[in-house]
Amino acid sequence: MMYVLTEQYAKPTLANSLKALEENNFVVIVERVLKLSTTAVVIWLLMFYALFHAYLNALSEVLRFGDRTFYLAWWNSGNLATYWRLWNRPVYLFFKRHVYLPSVRCGLPPYVGQLLVFLISAVLHEYMVGIPTHSVNGFAFWGMLGQIPLIAVTKPLEKWRGKGSALGNTIFWITFCVVGQPTIALMYYYQWTTTHRHIELP
Repeated sequence: MMYVLTEQYAKPTLANSLKALEENNFVVIVERVLKLSTTAVVIWLLMFYALFHAYLNALSEVLRFGDRTFYLAWWNSGNLATYWRLWNRPVYLFFKRHVYLPSVRCGLPPYVGQLLVFLISAVLHEYMVGIPTHSVNGFAFWGMLGQIPLIAVTKPLEKWRGKGSALGNTIFWITFCVVGQPTIALMYYYQWTTTHRHIELP
């Protein structure tokens, strides 16, 4: 299903965006990002289900691994900090145990420990996206570091509107899923096509 969505919907949308990016046509670029966002969210949710629910649980069953908490209810997150704690529990706990807590024990302020976690995560995200696409340009890196100001914005909003409010959750879905992922995918696709000139621009 992810392959079908990529081939039938995502790739044509990305290809049709190249001319607008070349001409800096902001209106068309926004329209393409919004069009791409629907497909990107569905592909991302399918990837999440396939990896975190199906594959990791099947692997745990085979290896008789007892701790099956690979994720918690991240989709209801009232702010981005909560999302990052819930959506990928193994990675979150690894960074907490091996980066955040040791840095705090060494006397660093907690916010410096958090910054270190996001910095390492940003480098890894850039590596995972940039190396396969042959396009190490910092989009994923700065996209990850951009989560820090968004966390600072959504936390007070959750307190202002209360825990049961959907305001922080709405901001999370808009910034992360509707705008963030499709925009970064579009940037990497554009960079890749301009680097590999055998692909004709429309």
